[in-house]
Amino acid sequence: MTRRSPPGDPAEELARHGLRATRQRIAVLRLLQAARGHPTAPEIHRKLLRQYATLSQKTVYEILDALVDTGLVTRVSHGGAAARFEVERERHYHAECRVCGRLYDVAPSADGPIRGRSSLPEGFVVEDIQVRIEGRCLQCRDEI
Repeated sequence: MTRRSPPGDPAEELARHGLRATRQRIAVLRLLQAARGHPTAPEIHRKLLRQYATLSQKTVYEILDALVDTGLVTRVSHGGAAARFEVERERHYHAECRVCGRLYDVAPSADGPIRGRSSLPEGFVVEDIQVRIEGRCLQCRDEI
């Protein structure tokens, strides 16, 4: 797996990516850097309301859009489910439980076989591979 550099100071990261380091942007980025899992925008909003009582959900969505546009944050969305967000530390894919909706990080070991076996148009250069894995997690596997 390709290692990415660990997340740095949120204010420095924002400035390096051309974004003004507002208190709200710093708070959202810091929350995502520390998050275990893949929170949704409403979950992020709910967590930050304790610290920023006037923070609107619209502002959280706008901040997330800006962070995604600059590449600081990755948006994970499948089908009609709510988008989830993460600071990607290592390249990886996601396995999603169809019952509870939890996302699990999965190493991208499928890259080699996919690149080696695919019949691509002549001269086509692969820049990214998206793999979506669906199933049931350990807690939900016996549920119908």
